[in-house]
Amino acid sequence: MTIKRFLITAVVILVLSSALVLGGLWAGFSLNTALQNRFSLASQIEYKLNGYYNSFFQADTPQNESLMTNRVRLDVTTVYLPLSATDFAGGIATMGPETVLVTDRLGKLFSVTDAETTELTVETPDNRAGDLQRQLDNGDLGDIEVEFNWFRYNDILFVDLGETAYLLLSYSEWQPDDLCFNSALARLEVDGADPASWTATADDWEIVTRTEPCLRPFESGKGIYGLEAGGRLAHLGGSRVVWTSGSYERDDRHEGLDFSTALAQDDGTDYGKTMIVDLLTGDKELIAKGLRNPQGVTVDADGAIWVTDHGMRGGDELNLVFEGANFGFPAVSYGTKYNRKPAGNQSHYAGHEGYDKPVLAFVPSIAPAAALAVDRFHYAWDGDILVGALNGSLVRVHVDDDRALFAETIPLGVRIRDLAALEDGTIVVWTDDRRIIYLSPTDRPDPITEFDQRISQITPQSLRDTVGDTFTSCLQCHGLTENEVAAGPSLHGICGREVASASFDGYSDALKSLGGTWTPDRLATFIADPAAIAPGTTMAWNGMENDEAAAVLADVVCRLLPSN
Repeated sequence: MTIKRFLITAVVILVLSSALVLGGLWAGFSLNTALQNRFSLASQIEYKLNGYYNSFFQADTPQNESLMTNRVRLDVTTVYLPLSATDFAGGIATMGPETVLVTDRLGKLFSVTDAETTELTVETPDNRAGDLQRQLDNGDLGDIEVEFNWFRYNDILFVDLGETAYLLLSYSEWQPDDLCFNSALARLEVDGADPASWTATADDWEIVTRTEPCLRPFESGKGIYGLEAGGRLAHLGGSRVVWTSGSYERDDRHEGLDFSTALAQDDGTDYGKTMIVDLLTGDKELIAKGLRNPQGVTVDADGAIWVTDHGMRGGDELNLVFEGANFGFPAVSYGTKYNRKPAGNQSHYAGHEGYDKPVLAFVPSIAPAAALAVDRFHYAWDGDILVGALNGSLVRVHVDDDRALFAETIPLGVRIRDLAALEDGTIVVWTDDRRIIYLSPTDRPDPITEFDQRISQITPQSLRDTVGDTFTSCLQCHGLTENEVAAGPSLHGICGREVASASFDGYSDALKSLGGTWTPDRLATFIADPAAIAPGTTMAWNGMENDEAAAVLADVVCRLLPSN
């Protein structure tokens, strides 16, 4: 166990000590189970503490590794924002060749350039959360609760129009005079290529537009579901930007079969919609409706708009937007309500009949929170759409002729909140625990190439062929780079590693109980006859009859480049 994991686990146990005292061993078992459930309180505490640890101890130390995908091997560099940034939600944008702009959910702004993080001296526009809190305390809103973590700043965008450049912010906004809320889009004129030189007060921002109508809170329970605000931004060209708006859970509660009155279906509202907004005039044009919580939007190289919709259970979608599109929520969905009842208040399950279908629906749900059209990155990925998900995965959707041919899941192990790209195509990932992750095609030596070089001098030819053929068989289940987990654990750095200690959940009891570390001799013995060294192993390999070939293969695998 690493020091980091030990400290985090210790704090989690301390926070939940009352449960441990009351339940003894049973509570300890329950805690362990809860930590495996990413939706549990214990898991959320662990995730938050993990973010605190990273920000406190590693904020100035970029973390580097590599990641193997189906076609492209990636270099992964991680920068942690400081503790002054609030975890969970927010968004990112890029400006210039290498600068990333960040807003957290409270509206604090940061820039990251070449791993240097700066908190900007730019106040964000007032969302009037303070007025909302005072009116709650005064009883002006009756018996409701407001989760202020959900009432937040949703996205940021930088738009350079040549002579003038603007910073845009999208956020949920309270209207104290009318006791209602909406989504707002505000702009700030900025000057200079260095965000650290910018200064502004909250009053310096100008409102571009607001969603209409202003919504009254629910009358009981959680009054404002700001986590379903949508609010994502993408630059369409010139002064035009794409802005998405969620339905704030209103349509989850729609009753009856007349869906024309649902917010997402009503052309007289801006909710559950994708809009084009002129950031100079505030003019907005509704181009697509029937969305629940569009948390991802991107514009591809051809100017097409793609939106990810965070749907109900099994109802997540990737949609190609066109003028007049109606994606059907809440009338239809490929998913179900959270209580597993059919969507659309029907007595039976249905698809998207009568409405525009998504390019791809994600079943089971992945909780999509971001979208990025890939361009200038790598020929194998360019033209595809990346979807960032709160389930910890990056999904590459391969698109051909506006069709999704396949979706490749790339586990990153962290809740992905937003995606952007630098001018050179480098992909930037913003996570819920304050990480900025840079992904780029690697220029590191390929371990497969190194393996071929190492065995090229082996004689005789028959021995070389046996080693190469066996290695090819190994690669059917094993990878060679960090965290490249398939049917078996990665072989990266295996020699010197404790047995059954890699990031892999499928170890047999035989290997778990074997103990010790892998050495070239021990690995050679295992390759030659797995059952002899670990009786009861589930390894789907009967061994090699040629002990010499097993020894050569073990030696070569152990000597592969450690940086890989």
